[in-house]
Amino acid sequence: MKASDKPQLSQKWWNANRPPDLRTTPLDKALPKAESALATQRKKDDDSDVIDDCLTALEDVLDAAGKTVKQCDKIKHKILIAVLNKYEDVVDDESSRLEALQKKLDANTDEDDEDDEDEADEGKLFDKGYLYKMMKMLKSSGKEFKFGFGLNTSDPATSRLLLKRKGKPEMLFKTLKKTGEFNDRLLTFGYAKADPNDAKTLVLRLEDGAGEPPRVEKLGKKFLCSDKRLKFRKMRVVTAGGKAVADSEPDDNGKVKVNV
Repeated sequence: MKASDKPQLSQKWWNANRPPDLRTTPLDKALPKAESALATQRKKDDDSDVIDDCLTALEDVLDAAGKTVKQCDKIKHKILIAVLNKYEDVVDDESSRLEALQKKLDANTDEDDEDDEDEADEGKLFDKGYLYKMMKMLKSSGKEFKFGFGLNTSDPATSRLLLKRKGKPEMLFKTLKKTGEFNDRLLTFGYAKADPNDAKTLVLRLEDGAGEPPRVEKLGKKFLCSDKRLKFRKMRVVTAGGKAVADSEPDDNGKVKVNV
């Protein structure tokens, strides 16, 4: 193996290049699943659910590669580490191909989805399956949806994100407030869209007068990362005027860091 080599989405490649002292690694589980998902996708290139499975499997490979690097010896496995770190580019390239294909498929069903969305009542807005569907549409369409976000600071994974394409974002704020789960300080609303420069980032543009929950970006990221079906891994929050929302958080030394 040379440092200039690129890793492959193949268990056979990994078996041929793994060091003898790395008998078991996270890649041993992630690569076969990705291979199987991609093989299925090539046979069913018009199935959006299959594409979703591939994208999830690719994310798992990236996570597994990072964990495998941590098992490596920095000196003895220097070349291997350099090659494994290139999985990010490999996964990004394959994910871009799949997302472009998914975008075409979604465009063909866009009108049907919009009709269904018009009929969404408050109960449906809280349904996980409906949220997954809306996040998928949000990521593939490049359009801006209305959102309401209730932040649980003690358990970010249980925060609530509501999405709709029509209506006013204030209605989603009121819907969340009626649950009694969040106080006004932990609620916000506005417009959501995928970052055109980073497919993993969800951008929340706040409506005029919307609140700015504390540590919203940091805790919002934890919410997104808690469930791969939410499609995004990072969150960026901006004001109605496009200015980044300050997200104060303690760093590893206990000091306060402010992103502006």
